[in-house]
Amino acid sequence: MKTMKTKLKVYLLFAGLILSSCASLQDHYNLTETIATKVMVETLFAKATTPYSQNDAGVTALKEQIRKMSAYQNVKGKDLVMQKMWNLLNSEGSAMQGFFKTWESQGTMSAVFIQEFTPEISRQLDLMVNYESSKDKEAVNAMQTFLNAATN
Repeated sequence: MKTMKTKLKVYLLFAGLILSSCASLQDHYNLTETIATKVMVETLFAKATTPYSQNDAGVTALKEQIRKMSAYQNVKGKDLVMQKMWNLLNSEGSAMQGFFKTWESQGTMSAVFIQEFTPEISRQLDLMVNYESSKDKEAVNAMQTFLNAATN
């Protein structure tokens, strides 16, 4: 009887370890993809003084990445704050989408405009990375404050 209880405890411990490792992989994926998106954005913004036509493939890849993460968060459905942030980035009215439309229509962007515009997008992505890496109450509050300001 004692051996059976010990075996049951070992099995439960093993199952718990497997489940907790799967949960951390999920967070790891979100964090990795959020960081990858941030790097893509920063790379493209740094190139915005060059013609859009030379960077069209990069912009398209970034837009696909954002659509992918937005769709992923919508299907996952467990993290409404992050879901709203990805949906905001993906929306046609987002600041980043507007930046790319302006870049495309003007051909190139001035360095001054890029410097003034970048902090808004960087802040959103930094909040997302911080949230994914910590998931603490402070990060949640910062994201909700940002969302409230962006949707009003």
